[in-house]
Amino acid sequence: MALATEMEEIYSSSGVKFNWKIKKISTSGAIFTDTDVFSIGATKWKARIYPEGFGTVFDHLSLYLLAVDLTENVDTEFTFAVTSQTDRNNTVRKKRKVIYVETSVQGFGWTYFMPLHKLHDPNNGYIVDDSCVISIEVTCWMKQEDSTLKESDPHKLPEAKRAKIKDVRKLSMI
Repeated sequence: MALATEMEEIYSSSGVKFNWKIKKISTSGAIFTDTDVFSIGATKWKARIYPEGFGTVFDHLSLYLLAVDLTENVDTEFTFAVTSQTDRNNTVRKKRKVIYVETSVQGFGWTYFMPLHKLHDPNNGYIVDDSCVISIEVTCWMKQEDSTLKESDPHKLPEAKRAKIKDVRKLSMI
């Protein structure tokens, strides 16, 4: 029985999950604030908050995930959540799945993530001591090449495999 070498596409997923504490959210006067740059595989990312809205929207919190120096297409799923610091059951959470294309817009998210009146209402507990905590989870699926040995008879070749490897690192940006 002869053996042949074939290149097979395998997909692996890697991710990151962290809490981002924004201090002086009501009083800083900043138009936007970014997280530190973080990496998932070879791709670099940052999250961006517009505490008083983005563009012509001034009545909602706006949140985005931006790719930094994207060199390949990346299939991405991300979740942003603003959780009350006084009642953990009170959370605004949104999830999105997109493909970041190397030559396209480098950021996706929500212009209308949550109304500012809800964010700033002291009874909701989203802002305590002028600080807000946003939980961010990002998972990326990237193509990897793998050289595998298979039987040369094309009728006996198995279908392409897809490996899903979850490597979630926890970071604290508080």
